[in-house]
Parts: sequence; structure tokens; C-alpha cells
Amino acid sequence: MKQEAGLYRLVSEYYEARILNGFYACGENLPSIPKICSVFHMAPATIRAALACLEKSGYIRVDARKAARVVYQAESAGFRENAARYFVPRRDGILDLYQSGQLLFVPLWEAGLRRWEEKDWEELRRDLMDPPAEAVSMPVQFFILALRALDNGLILNLYWEVIRYIRFPYLANREEGHWVRQNLQDLSREEVIALLRGKLETRYSRSVDSLVAYLDRARDEYALEDIAPVPFQWRIYRQRPQLRYTLVSRIIREIYTGVFPGGGYLPSLPQMAERYGVALNTVRRALSVLNCLGLTRSYQGKGTMVCEQPLDGIDVTKPEIRGGLQLFLDSLQILEMTVRQVSLYTLERAGQEKRELLAQRFFQLEQEQKSYLGFELCLAFVERECPLAIVRECYSKLRELLAWGYPFTLCRLKKYGMNREYADTMKGFGQMLRDGQLAGFADGWKTLMTRETEQCRHFLSELE
Repeated sequence: MKQEAGLYRLVSEYYEARILNGFYACGENLPSIPKICSVFHMAPATIRAALACLEKSGYIRVDARKAARVVYQAESAGFRENAARYFVPRRDGILDLYQSGQLLFVPLWEAGLRRWEEKDWEELRRDLMDPPAEAVSMPVQFFILALRALDNGLILNLYWEVIRYIRFPYLANREEGHWVRQNLQDLSREEVIALLRGKLETRYSRSVDSLVAYLDRARDEYALEDIAPVPFQWRIYRQRPQLRYTLVSRIIREIYTGVFPGGGYLPSLPQMAERYGVALNTVRRALSVLNCLGLTRSYQGKGTMVCEQPLDGIDVTKPEIRGGLQLFLDSLQILEMTVRQVSLYTLERAGQEKRELLAQRFFQLEQEQKSYLGFELCLAFVERECPLAIVRECYSKLRELLAWGYPFTLCRLKKYGMNREYADTMKGFGQMLRDGQLAGFADGWKTLMTRETEQCRHFLSELE
């Protein structure tokens, strides 16, 4: 399997955390490969790659036709120090996640639950009363089941990355017990959702309180007062190299914001390699993708020109296009479900002066006939002004992925129709900010993202 996908790291880090913190003692066996596959919903090849990584690090020994055996040895004091060295630098991020999760994951989780069929609810009730063995933890497994209903790989990617970061759901006791001690048979779905939301919030709050109390002691015990903090970073899984597609997103944004205007030429390959800090081959591959998207056209001996008009159609079946397009659609769905809560939270805490500056910028976009840049403006505002670091990181990545929609929007609306499409909406957003209608602004963004998602999916279905 390609290491760029990154999926095997989820499994290797899960078992690494359990071994380092004493859940598995030296000489014990890990579950069988089929069992691990069923827990993580991953292919055997991915699990074998994870076990190979653990063996290379000295945690386990893998023998043919036998379960992997733990070979790492540590005393209880060593397990405590391992935990302290991992969690102390992540203390602020773990605290940040409590509020970030309310804005990012709760809306996604609830949307997933509302898509469930009756058989899914019956499975939930069964698992709550009889939790499956060797799960990451029942609440985490429950979240994954709900998020899977959205059929959005980027959402699961984000959730797994957060679980990797905080790690303590990996360390649940073997005798975890039932976390919901109530008969759910007579409750409506909305009542079950409300009950489970409360249980999850209480469980996370207690876990964080317990962990923080330990970390406050461990910081002094292991002289970790000056250790550098480790913030959350969202690593997006791709079947193709990450750097090329990140570079494509950056150049697209510089094209539609006017850094590289239509009709002009991009800098030379060496200049671009220096500008972006990448290898020449990465630039060549990025330009190949941009040419396929119809945003640029390369000429032998002359360079690469930014097209003034896009292609009439884009071949969305090409592998180099398909991956970026799918992430764009997935990012639209995340924004549709979270932008209301995130934008309202950010605006309420940004202060009147910053809200007024944002309103002025919306009016300026209308005057410059660049109202389509309102999406970039809103996401950049959240990325810059939201007090929650995890929300800022997530919206930064969504802003990057959303750039892939620009060439398709050009195909759908043509260059001179893009401003007309969004002018009234963006002007209205500016006026709502000026009038202090923050909830109206947030509701408007939710409506716009829903409409945009529907239109993009319809347009792309016609291209296929």
C-alpha cells in the first residue's frame, strides 16, 4: 500500500499508545489480524503495514501464522513517564478540543445519526448493552458508526486524526463497562440523540479533568515545565503524494485572487520551486494537474500561461483530478454542516471593530466585482480570528481543499458570471454584519453552503 495514505499509522499509533502505557504487558499477544481489521474497518494489508511499523520500533515481534507478541518492557514508573511525556505538551490542545468538538463534531455526529436506518439503531442498542471487545472505546466506535453514515472520507479522516492526537480513548480500561445504563427501547430517536450527547460530553469532561490533574503533577515530577507544546495538525490522507496537491491548491488560490492574472505567465520552474520551497519535479507534476483542470496551458520553450477562459469541460475521471475533486466535495459537506456554529462563535468573540472591517471587505468585493472571493474571505476570517486552535487548523485545511472547486465553478458559471452569482449574497452578508445580525449572517452562510453543495454535485454528475 502507498504510505501517503497514512491509514496504517492509525493502527500502529493505537497499539503503540497501549503498549507504552501498560495496557499490553510484555509477553502478551495483540489481537489477530482479522480481529484488528474488524475493529478499524481496514484491509489486512494496512494492518500488516502497521504491525511491521510496530516491530521496527521494537514494540512487538511478528511471527508467521501467530498473533503478534509484545516485547516492550517497562516498569509502572516507566509507563507513567511515557504518558507524561506524550500528554504534557498536548495539554492545551486536549482542553481546546472540548469546545472545538462542540462546533465541529457534534453537528456531524447528529447529521450522521439522522441518516441511520432502523437496523442501525438496533445495532446501537445491542452494542450499548453489550459492548464489543477490543474496541478503541465504545464512545469512539459509536462516533465512527454515526460519521460513516455521511459517506464522507474526509470527516472520518479528521475524526481519526483527533483521536490520534488526544490518545486517551486508546487507553480505556479493559473493564470499561457500560457507558449508558438506560433502556433506550422506549425513547424516540431525538431523545436518544440528546441522551447520548449528554453522556458523551460528561464522559469527555471527566476524562479531561482526570488527565489534567495527572499532568499538573507529572509536569513537576518529570521536570517538563519547559517542554514545547505540540498543537493539533490535521494530516489529510491521500492516495497520491500530498505535496503536489497542496501546491496545486495554493496556485489555484493565487490564480483566482489575482496574484497570477489570466493571460499572463507563471514564473519559471526554478523560480516556482524556490518560491514554494519544493523540488522541480513537484512543480512539474502540479502544473500537469493545473493543465488538466484547464486553468493553465504549458508551451514548450515559453512557459505556462494562465488561461483567461477555462475548458468547456473537465475530465473528472482522470486519477489526478478525481482525488482532489472528491476532497473538495467532502470539504463542502463539512462546511455545510459546521459553518453556522463556527462562524457565529468566531464573530461573537472577534469584537465590533474586526466585524466592521469584515463587513467593509464584503462591500469592497462587490465594488471590485469579485464577490466570488467571499468564500475565501469568510474562511480566512475564521482561520485568523477563531479563539479555538483546532477549529483554526481545520478551517485552514478546508480553505485549501475548497480551492479545487474554482475551476469547476468557472466551467459552470464562466468567468463573467461568477460575480453576478454571488454579488447580492455577499453584499447582504456585509449589511448583516454592519447591522449586528450575527445569527442572520451565520444562517445565511449555512444556506449558501447547502445550495453550493447541491449545485456542485449536480453539475459534476453531468460531467461524468
